[in-house]
Amino acid sequence: MDQPFKPDRRQLLAGATLLLGASHWPVFASTDAIEPQPYFASVKRAVEQLAAMGQPIADADMARLASLFSREDAEAVIAAEALLERYTLARVTLDKGGMGAAALGGAKRHLVEQGWTAFLVRVSNPSSLTQAFEIYSGSAMPARMFPQASKLAAEQKAYLADTVRKEALIERMWLMSQIEASPVLSGNVVEYKIATIYSRDRGRKTARLGFGAGILQDNPTWGAVSRASVANPLVTDFVSQPSRDIQLQILDDDGVGCMASLMIHDANKHIYPPQVMRLAPDLAFQPHIYRADGETVRLPDGEYHIMVRRGPEYLVQRATVRVSASDARIAVRLKRWIDPAKWGWYSGDTHLHAAGCAHYMLPTEGVAPETMIRHIRGEALSVGEVLTWAGGYSYQKQFFSGAAISPEARLEHPQLQAANNADWKPMPTPKDRESMLRYDLEISGFPSSLSGHLILMRLKELSYPGTHAVEDWPSWNLPVAKWAKAQGALVGYAHCSFGMIVGTNALPNYEIPTFNSVGTNEAIVGVTHGAVDFLAGCNGPPAAELNAWYHLLNCGYTLMMAGETDYPCTVPSVDSRPGIGRTYVKLPQRPVDDAGYSAWVDGLENGHLYWGDGRTHFLHFTVNGRESGKQPLAFVRASNVRVSATIAAMLELTPSPETVQNASEEPWHIEHARIGNSRKVAVELIVNGVAVKRQEMLADGSLQQISFKEKIDRSSWIAMRVLGSGHTYPVFVTIGNKPIRASRRSAEWLRTCVDALWNEKHSLIRDTELADAAAAYDHARQTYDRIIAESDLT
Repeated sequence: MDQPFKPDRRQLLAGATLLLGASHWPVFASTDAIEPQPYFASVKRAVEQLAAMGQPIADADMARLASLFSREDAEAVIAAEALLERYTLARVTLDKGGMGAAALGGAKRHLVEQGWTAFLVRVSNPSSLTQAFEIYSGSAMPARMFPQASKLAAEQKAYLADTVRKEALIERMWLMSQIEASPVLSGNVVEYKIATIYSRDRGRKTARLGFGAGILQDNPTWGAVSRASVANPLVTDFVSQPSRDIQLQILDDDGVGCMASLMIHDANKHIYPPQVMRLAPDLAFQPHIYRADGETVRLPDGEYHIMVRRGPEYLVQRATVRVSASDARIAVRLKRWIDPAKWGWYSGDTHLHAAGCAHYMLPTEGVAPETMIRHIRGEALSVGEVLTWAGGYSYQKQFFSGAAISPEARLEHPQLQAANNADWKPMPTPKDRESMLRYDLEISGFPSSLSGHLILMRLKELSYPGTHAVEDWPSWNLPVAKWAKAQGALVGYAHCSFGMIVGTNALPNYEIPTFNSVGTNEAIVGVTHGAVDFLAGCNGPPAAELNAWYHLLNCGYTLMMAGETDYPCTVPSVDSRPGIGRTYVKLPQRPVDDAGYSAWVDGLENGHLYWGDGRTHFLHFTVNGRESGKQPLAFVRASNVRVSATIAAMLELTPSPETVQNASEEPWHIEHARIGNSRKVAVELIVNGVAVKRQEMLADGSLQQISFKEKIDRSSWIAMRVLGSGHTYPVFVTIGNKPIRASRRSAEWLRTCVDALWNEKHSLIRDTELADAAAAYDHARQTYDRIIAESDLT
């Protein structure tokens, strides 16, 4: 057994001199100023952190340190300093302003390709600073490469950022560094911190490292910069050992290869690949990546925790895997809890973006179809509506073709990928044709946007007649909506809750919204002109989304409500992905290619749909056998009806931390429908906007039969909902061939809203368009006045 190491003072001083040589020794060369107790407390924390991160110091060194811990005297401090030097990357002395002067430590400067390596950093702190200790690696990351200031109100032009060759800049961004655990300094004269270094590449590389306390600043033009980047930097070489390309086997529930999302992290919660060093199709704002069966991800040897998902119709798969020379493969078999396609239902997201918001503006203005299709396939969506808007308009409009596409999920801009050491080979799967994209338009950042953001689906032309730039478009929505309708497009209002939130969650309610945002707004005018087909929601409070829809249905309008995400803009969740809000359309066969897209949109237009968060499914909803849609169920006189549904819903037995986090940020999530601590939700029967009956249902993924009986004594609309998770489109019922006039109060509410909307928006309309807008609003007023007169039920 080794005896404790007990050097005498001569040996200690000689060893320290030999070890440090002529290099810069911190202020406290003498150990007299170092208090042993707090010093050893810092050392103990640091070595315990190294062990927890999978990089423990050698057993013999740990044994020697343990004996020194028990002594806590000046000689023990000197001995510990000599021993820790071989694990120390840098010895940093802080001045009173927090600037760090760094000298090279004795640690071997070995890194690993696309992995993290931990080092000790010795901090000499004579001024007893207590700010956060920082390390700066001297170059910005790809996601922070250039300015990202939004130009929402103007057509964007390509920004060259001083060069047309971006790959050379990206190639230099090989290094990322951070201080782990608690970066805040204790104020002790000497303490140790843990710095981790990530190397994107393999081989020999030169790094420029700066250190300081409380001096890093976030510059909006050039990213994170600091005085530490120019004063007393530590310039040194590292050698990075190669990692492995891990083969992925990703099989769907039926055993066929597919695309899925993977979130990979190690025991220290490092995410792989690191988000800030990603280029499309791996995106910096998502913790997960999308990979197909047969593709690869590059990882160092070690243990990883993996979470695999493919949209809300699948159970989340979790696994712990060890990567090594003998096992460089990860196999995943997905498991569905529901497959709506077996009942003829196919999902789509009516509101996605490929540029702006969380997407970077550079090195390109957003991402290409090759990346967007990877997201759609990875979330098992049949249709993804990619809406070009003012953000990146000049760049993104090149992808509009007037047809649906299902492109190969290639790496866009391969030269940039190669520069970023991310040139893995994409692989096709047999499931690829099951998902498609359609590029269309959102009126957002256009002159009329404050009248509500229009979703224009199935356009034939992308440019409004007579315009040369975004700024030339109309300053109110109805002309744009009519132009779109004339070419066979569907017109909807996005994120319909915006500006519609009032002081109650009652449904229906009669409080007048402020209309001070970009939601439903002018839809209440456009619908009277036959120029609005749907509202879109699932990204706002349910009451604020549903209230105007219910009132419009009560006045006899048959517009749809569709599920959307507005990815990656309005969903704040860290789990941002397409398909958080979904629309399910019923079709006789799976939609494929442009013909399948047209059939899907026709089904949406005709009301053969339900919508929600994808965790509640109305697989067969009927009133007296009539399915939802615009064709009414006609009776001569008041009648009793039977409302039936086959429903499946899925609540986790106990919500996972990820579910709790997502539900806290997503307004539509089945967790909001959970009854107490049970695994049940309430299915409500909605007649003319009022929940008239309800049944509790077990949400364990099994098929549940729900039925109600209700007397209908006037023309009405009937639907079912699980509030906060899913909603059907109505079945319309007519009595005596009369139109639906379910509530005079609904018509009066809408009539009052027209005035409130005009007061809020008319000052934003161009003088040359104001007369036409006033006439259109007068038409809406007169229409609602007529409906009020025709309504005999308050």
